[in-house]
Formats: sequence, C-alpha cells, structure tokens
Amino acid sequence: MNESVPLADIEAEATRLVSAFTERGLTVRLIGGLAIARHRHREIPDALRREYGDIDLVIHPKEGKPFRAAMTELGYQPNVRFNNMRGDRRMLFTDEPNERKLDVFVGGFQMCHSMDLADRLSLHPETLSPADLLLTKLQVVEVNRKDLTDALTILLTHEVAPRDTPGAGGDHVSSDRLVRITGADWGWYTTFTDNLARLPGLAAELLASADAEAVTGRARLIGELLTAAPKSLKWRVRDRVGRRMAWYDLPDEIGGPIDAHS
Repeated sequence: MNESVPLADIEAEATRLVSAFTERGLTVRLIGGLAIARHRHREIPDALRREYGDIDLVIHPKEGKPFRAAMTELGYQPNVRFNNMRGDRRMLFTDEPNERKLDVFVGGFQMCHSMDLADRLSLHPETLSPADLLLTKLQVVEVNRKDLTDALTILLTHEVAPRDTPGAGGDHVSSDRLVRITGADWGWYTTFTDNLARLPGLAAELLASADAEAVTGRARLIGELLTAAPKSLKWRVRDRVGRRMAWYDLPDEIGGPIDAHS
C-alpha cells in the first residue's frame, strides 16, 4: 500500500489515518459520523446506516506541527491560508484524488457551543468518547435529521452510566460528562436538551418498538439527570435572561459546520 495515497473508501481511509497517527505517536481522534460508525457494538437497523462525505478529526493542541507534517506524508493538501490564520483552533486539508475535505479541530470543539477536549483524547484509542460524540451531535441549534440519526445510533448502541470507561470495548455514555458540560453553561444545556427531546419521536419513526423504547428510556434518563444536576452561578444568572438573547454562536462559513458533510 502506498502510504501517500488516500484510499477511495472513506471508512478504510479513516482506518488508515488512525493507524498512521498511532504509529507516529500522535494523539489524533476521529469525530463526526465516522467516529460513531466505529462505536457500533451491535448490528444497527438499516434506517440508521448512512454514507459519509468527509473525515473529521480532533488533535492535541501541542501536536500541531508534527500533525501537519504527517498529513503531507499521508497525501493531503493543506489549506495554507486558513491554517495559517486559524491553525491554533482549526485546520483544513483536502484529499484531492477523492475530492474530500478533512476538517481538524485543535484541542477542542467550537461550533454553536465550545468544549475543551485536550484532556479527553485518551479515553478511546480511535475516537472521542460516546458522551463527547453525543455532545457534538446535539449542540447544533438548527439540527438536521442526520445529526439526530447519529445521536440515535449512539443511544441505541450504548448504555448510560455515570463515569467514563477508557478503552475501545464496552464503553457507555458518561452522564457525568454530560452534566459537567451542560450544568456549567445555560446555552449548552438549552441546545442539548432541546435536541435530546426530539429523539424519542424520531426513534418511534425509524426503529422497531423495542429499540425505540431503549432509546427513549436512555434519552429520558439523561434529561432527568441534567435537569436535576446542580447548576453553576453563571448558568443560573444566564437562565434569568432565557431565550430573549441568543445563547449560541454561528459556525464559521469557511469549512462549515462539522456535520455539514460528515
């Protein structure tokens, strides 16, 4: 296999990249739809299966320089202007033979809401943790069906339990992580719970009754835990303003939302 030529099959290419980064000692994790695809611990219904357009990654903020070098070696072209201007937060690369974009978040995730991920990258050897993946999918204010379907996949294939479980097998959605993020920020809480409330209806539409009940039960449990959890002073102050003021950011035009393609 020629290491400098990206593969046409996007899931195979994601595997190639993960292996190459690991060999180079780089802490790089998949995010987006391809990451969720690697967390299937059971067969999923055809209604939840989909194609993937691009590859999205998160890297450790201290590894930007060796990561850029690795991407060149692996056959990707950098968006030089964008990366020079925004490379401390986000980078863009192109797989020209396959006409695919590769979107890279540096140390954290910034779209409608932001979260630090630098200390979360060691929880799974290939991707973000299930809780972090769920947060990225349900943080989109103008959420689309694809985001919600990916969120359904996470809840269908994972139990909900308090703490993170490091490792590739038997992982679950950490309610502690969801509470930590949404209990500190009213905006995060509002967008996440708004979208979480949409999942039971979609589950009833797409899934067999037993699977729909499982997803609905897990979504309800998460909602109850988030509602009951203590809130920060900042959260309580912002709650007084409510929806009269925007509680989210608009994603960058360049590169677009992470879920626009993945």
